[in-house]
Amino acid sequence: MTARFLVAAVAAFVHLICIMMLIPAVEATTGVTRSTIINRRGADTTSITSSMEITAFGELEDGAPVTDECTYDGGIISFSHPMSLKSSDKFFSTGNLQLSAIEMMIDEINTSPRCGVTVGGKKHGIHLTTFGDDSSNDKVSAIVKNGMMPLAESTEYVGSYWVGPYSSGLTGSMSPLANATDDPTAAKTVLVAGGAASTPVFAGNPTIFGTFPPSKLYLAQAIEALAKAGAKSATSVFESASFTKGVCAAMPGLADKFNLTLQDEIEVVSSPTSVDLDPVARNLSMAENDPDIVVACVYDQGCAEWVASMRKTGWSPRAQVFTVCIGMDKFQDAVGTDAMYMMGVSPWDPSLDMQDQVVGWSAMEFSELFLATTQRTSTYHAASAAASVGALVQAIERADSFGTEAVSDVLATQEFNTLYGLLSFDANGQSQAPSLHLQYDKGMTVQTVYPIEFRSAELVYPMPTWDARDCNMLSKCLTGEETGVCQEDGTCKCDSENAVSTGVGSSAKCVDIPAEDMTYVDTSLLTVGYILFAVQAFLSVACTAWTVYYRKRRVVKASQPLFLCLVAFGAFLMSLSIIPVGIQGEYRYLVDPITGVPTDEPNTDIDRVDAACMALPWLFSMGFAVTFSALFAKIWRIKLVFQAARTFVRKQVGVKDVVSIMVAVIVLQAIVLIAWNVADPLIWQREVLMEDNNGYPTRSIGTCSSTNGLAFLIP
Repeated sequence: MTARFLVAAVAAFVHLICIMMLIPAVEATTGVTRSTIINRRGADTTSITSSMEITAFGELEDGAPVTDECTYDGGIISFSHPMSLKSSDKFFSTGNLQLSAIEMMIDEINTSPRCGVTVGGKKHGIHLTTFGDDSSNDKVSAIVKNGMMPLAESTEYVGSYWVGPYSSGLTGSMSPLANATDDPTAAKTVLVAGGAASTPVFAGNPTIFGTFPPSKLYLAQAIEALAKAGAKSATSVFESASFTKGVCAAMPGLADKFNLTLQDEIEVVSSPTSVDLDPVARNLSMAENDPDIVVACVYDQGCAEWVASMRKTGWSPRAQVFTVCIGMDKFQDAVGTDAMYMMGVSPWDPSLDMQDQVVGWSAMEFSELFLATTQRTSTYHAASAAASVGALVQAIERADSFGTEAVSDVLATQEFNTLYGLLSFDANGQSQAPSLHLQYDKGMTVQTVYPIEFRSAELVYPMPTWDARDCNMLSKCLTGEETGVCQEDGTCKCDSENAVSTGVGSSAKCVDIPAEDMTYVDTSLLTVGYILFAVQAFLSVACTAWTVYYRKRRVVKASQPLFLCLVAFGAFLMSLSIIPVGIQGEYRYLVDPITGVPTDEPNTDIDRVDAACMALPWLFSMGFAVTFSALFAKIWRIKLVFQAARTFVRKQVGVKDVVSIMVAVIVLQAIVLIAWNVADPLIWQREVLMEDNNGYPTRSIGTCSSTNGLAFLIP
């Protein structure tokens, strides 16, 4: 394997230089179209392979050094194909994966120890010509007619064959030309397509073969697995393209087969963006539309946009199945850890036990070599493209002929051991290999979860919600001072009984809520106050009783016992104001025990505290008014008596003569208090004085306050 990795590294370096130097069409391919990128690779004097020193290939597996260059005594075979080569092309990302795999196969076949394709006992090198197709059907047709057909008719090559571009639509533009479907007199060419799954591409074209399974079979394993896991409903979202439509067209039949309710089939524009997909995600997020499964039949750009739309909406189904993107570096780079637990379908996985008969690579070896060569993760697209070359080479060697009919017959009737698996073709020319159901695990590794015989991990269904993912990935639930376990709803279940869960998703955490110092009036002070009130109450009652008892004695009678009793009563009312001072409460609104934030629910105890707040000025003010008015009336009565004595007039001054003074003072005070009580009463308010690092109050103080209280106190 060391030698192979060295070869891969050298090939990658030279391939990079070649790509940087790609030029428009040259003389040998004039008439293709302007600005068509053409990349040549193969067993001629200008190829990438032949330009490398033979020592670059190190030693053979058995340790024997490579000493001889390959001699192609039988001539050169032409393999040609369109492929999306520009980064702006729609299918560039996936097409580039396939191109790299094809080039790796061509290099390995052309170099020692294999030294090409053996036919008639002679060695034949392979010359690969790649035409940039701009991801355009019209461009593919022009390339085939003006570039690939001239190569097929050239006497320079002993045999000419085609391999396909990526996508069913582009392959469909070249398949009738390769098969000469519309011109029975034209020569037919064998085409092995590594990137097409749509059945119409192959129907009626017996020289066309595809290493992808039919699009109608792509989803079978995924839907079966999810139905067994408990899914009951599904919705398909597909972009307007041949392959994507074909894959999702199987959903009605699969839903019926596995007893699922197919809620909707939603078509979106080709290459959809979030502008197109956001409304779809919002609609599916509604409770009445929320499906268990969403199958997104879209290409790689659409995958990332759909994930972004789901994330923006804050919704995801219990199972999200993609048809293309799982395992692709571009998809993972675009969505990051949001790809976690996403599902997909694939005809291949590098963990499967399979070995290529042509180059000897196992699936895992190919995956490792591909990563070393391209710095990208191999996907089923790359393996399929490699298998298209491997199967075609095996068919040529088994037929021992370059004839189209002979090679087609071998492809149609035999099986081929490839790194992609045991490959055979149905009557329509499409692969009969079943698809696998894949899923990203929590470590962002792609696992095969179904069928059971190929399973490398258990299916995770339902997928965690966005909040649950964010809780696990971004929150302090698992790493904070107080730890816990993230729940399905994105909250944190705390390990400690003393801690409480707060926040959801990325803000989820467990915190130890501190005890809050409410700064209530100290119990000892309350006790002193109640004792003083009791003393004053006792004295008021005792004095009143004494006054009543001795009311007929001259001294008491001269002191006006009624006013003495009123003074005692007023003093009792003022001392009674000590009682509401001791009535305290918490917050006006109930506080959430988890967040520590006041809710909208009123505290049922607050009315009692508010009443105590307003009782204080009522008791003290009215007590003072009674005491003051009684003393004033008593003194005024004495004044009237002395005024009459100075004039030597005998005059009797009764209570009724001065009671108006008391009434006036008490009524005036009552008016002020009533106005205060109605307009701006004292209410209980609690203010936070200190908080801890998590924002929970550690100290607060409660007071009776009003907006304009001084305006009523000053009078």
